[in-house]
Amino acid sequence: MDSENRALRVKPRGSSLKADDRAAALPDGPAHGEPRAERKRGPEEYARQAMVSSAQAHDRAAMMLERMAIAHPDEAESHLQSATRHRVWAENDRKLAEEYGARGGRPDGL
Repeated sequence: MDSENRALRVKPRGSSLKADDRAAALPDGPAHGEPRAERKRGPEEYARQAMVSSAQAHDRAAMMLERMAIAHPDEAESHLQSATRHRVWAENDRKLAEEYGARGGRPDGL
């Protein structure tokens, strides 16, 4: 999150905004018309999203390392070993997202 978005979220102490109003006022927050239950994310959903994001980051890192192996043949072996580790970590994150994430259904984006 960049500093501009963070600055928009800061309110003076004693602000008259209620928790629901603050959540709706966030630039990346839910729309006013959404049901209250959809505005709040539970800890399980947050954990699932974190694992999904981590898996995607590991996949991107593995792809980058594989491209680096092609570009630098003298260091290819070490790059490919690192890429393999990232693929394993990505798979572990997917398993965690499925195991500990929201009940029923596969994680988004996987």
